[in-house]
Amino acid sequence: MRWWFFLGLVFLCLGEWGIGQESEEYRLVPGDVINILVLNDQSLSGEQIIGPDGFIRLPLIGAIQAAGLTLDELTERLQQALSKFIRRPKLAVTLKQFPASLRRVYVLGEVKNPGAYQIPPGITPTVFDAVALAGGFTENADLTQVRIFQRDGQNTNLNLREFQVSKYAVNPGDLIWVPPAFVKVSIVGAVEKGGIYPVPVHGTLIDALAAAGGVKEQSAKIRVFRAGTELLTVPWSDLTSGSIPPLKLQEGDTVLVSITTITGIVVAGAVKQPGTYDLKENVTVLGALALAGASVEPGKPLQVRVLRQGKEVMKILWQETSMPTKELGQNLQQGDVVIVEPMVLRATLVGPVRKPGSYLLPIGSTVVDLLAKGEEILPNADLAGTYLLRKGESKPIDLLKLLWESEISENLELQDGDVLLVPAIRKVWVAGAVLRPGAVDYQPHMTVVDAISAAGGPINLDISDLSQVKIVSGNDVKVINLEDAFKGGSLQSYPLKPGDVVLVPERAKAYIYGAVLKPGAVRLQEGDTVLTALSNAGGPIADARLDEARLIRFVNGSAIVMKLDLGKALSRGDLSQAPVMQPGDVLYIPPRRRSQWDITRVIGITTSLATAIYYLSRTR
Repeated sequence: MRWWFFLGLVFLCLGEWGIGQESEEYRLVPGDVINILVLNDQSLSGEQIIGPDGFIRLPLIGAIQAAGLTLDELTERLQQALSKFIRRPKLAVTLKQFPASLRRVYVLGEVKNPGAYQIPPGITPTVFDAVALAGGFTENADLTQVRIFQRDGQNTNLNLREFQVSKYAVNPGDLIWVPPAFVKVSIVGAVEKGGIYPVPVHGTLIDALAAAGGVKEQSAKIRVFRAGTELLTVPWSDLTSGSIPPLKLQEGDTVLVSITTITGIVVAGAVKQPGTYDLKENVTVLGALALAGASVEPGKPLQVRVLRQGKEVMKILWQETSMPTKELGQNLQQGDVVIVEPMVLRATLVGPVRKPGSYLLPIGSTVVDLLAKGEEILPNADLAGTYLLRKGESKPIDLLKLLWESEISENLELQDGDVLLVPAIRKVWVAGAVLRPGAVDYQPHMTVVDAISAAGGPINLDISDLSQVKIVSGNDVKVINLEDAFKGGSLQSYPLKPGDVVLVPERAKAYIYGAVLKPGAVRLQEGDTVLTALSNAGGPIADARLDEARLIRFVNGSAIVMKLDLGKALSRGDLSQAPVMQPGDVLYIPPRRRSQWDITRVIGITTSLATAIYYLSRTR
């Protein structure tokens, strides 16, 4: 048992024993960094990064699947693999490091401290764990309608009052939305008792009016205001008859029950005590605001509107830095309605932008205004996959259409509490001479070799030109040589970022047509002559006119035709008739049956192909 004691001392020294214990049920994912310690064998010990394919690679045993396993399961699997080479191998596996940028969840809505939170190392958090990081639920939280918006665009509804659902695990990048059970609405005018009332989120306008004691007169008109806009004016009789479609109220809405004659004045909106106030003497606008407990905060200006007999007679902008004394000093009349509305809203920008966060914006601001607060959209942003989260509902927004095609319909007007979610591209594209070209999932610390391996690897080392691999990252293009890496030599990192493109070109080609056994493309090695190419094409057929061969080469976009006598090259060794071929060259050998061979026609036939080859070679 001394070896266990030894391993325990090592863990304590490294400060990782606690992480290992906490991680007992954690399942490894690509990008995790683990530490493997094999007793008495330093060559097998050390740090390993789980690759994008989910494997780690060790001497002797090669590739071992690690992603999806717990630390104990991976330890057991390594012991089984090593037992073929080492008698009773003793080893331990610990979690060294999590990729911090991916260990983050967003918790918004009815929690005490909404925001983004790092997932502590060593746990796979449940939804309750994530909410605990945000300080827990508020009293107004609706636990039956919690929504999880996943990084891949999927979303799930949860009822957290159900025991099994409460154990639902969240993943890095997920957003948890805890909706309110009630919204606060101002109800004023001809009701039994005006004020601010909590209304169920799915309640109706009639439910809200019932909370205020009901409407006093059947002839009343019901008016609903939201963010400075009158949404609805409807007779009370029409509302009770069911002829009006139900309206879903939102936080901060004002419901005004208007009648022909109102005793006193009505103050509604963003005030502490909305309601009807008796007009016993002259009262100014400022006096009415004071009665209702209105106050302006720094950076949050208010708009005060005065309605008289259904028409707007006054609009006042009230800011903390400047008080419009003259306008606020105007006297009110019997029946006037004073509506106080905030001039700013708060919206949150989440994702790969320069400055994500929550911002105060003027009423009427749009998606573009919020993006401007983020200063810069980073290259790994998935613009086409963006969506707007509003009151727990999501609406897709295509920022590509908005920003590059000026599709104004995508530039939605914001409401207070909106969250604009810009997901990060979690893909790297691998194109060219690989077995499975296309997108591969990006993983932390991913290198160009990892990406090519995840795409199935090169087609063939004779076909794939690994000496000219391109990495396209935004506007930057880097050409690297990976031949040694794929032949077992030195391995350089060449790290990638999400959204990068890896291009693996095919090796140089030339083309042979006419009287040969296998016309078409042939591979070129450095120094190959037309005779080598002729051999690779299967050699000439019986009636080949070797003395009338033509080599067509494009130089700076212009075709140059060279007449060659391959008969002399073959029979006499005249190398002047067998020049070295270049990528994109076209060799044509006519058959004898066409003694009146027309070189102009041959050039015409091959020009389109050679032109394409030439321009392709310029991009290699």
